Amino acid sequence: MEIIIHIESKKLDKNLQLAINEYIKRTSPYCRVNIKLYKSFDKLTTKSGSKVFKVIAGDGSPTSERLCQIIQNLNLNGFSCIEFVITDCNKDTIYPAIFDSLETFNLSSFSMSMDLTTVVLTEQIYRAYTIMNNITYHK
Repeated sequence: MEIIIHIESKKLDKNLQLAINEYIKRTSPYCRVNIKLYKSFDKLTTKSGSKVFKVIAGDGSPTSERLCQIIQNLNLNGFSCIEFVITDCNKDTIYPAIFDSLETFNLSSFSMSMDLTTVVLTEQIYRAYTIMNNITYHK
């Protein structure tokens, strides 16, 4: 499985980037996680046949176990790539053609910076893969 995280940002906070890199490294035995930074989502491209989610703050965020099930179900349904688009809450009005068609993924009920959202998302991906592989980190 490949996971691509798209972020509209020139760069990420240095300290949070270290945390993101650590979770990506820990996840690497199970799947490939790539971070793509964009100056503008005008140039956003996604892979054909991938499942693409818009990460938003809101109720109904999945537990680690539920995210594990989501990833497994997507894999069973023929998806080899999952893509997450992270932006600030006002960008969906600037790029309606991009964001209107995306399924939402509620990561947390808290509004977080894009950098912190990426840390939490990569950590949750790592947790999901520890569950899939019977590693006890998630408890």
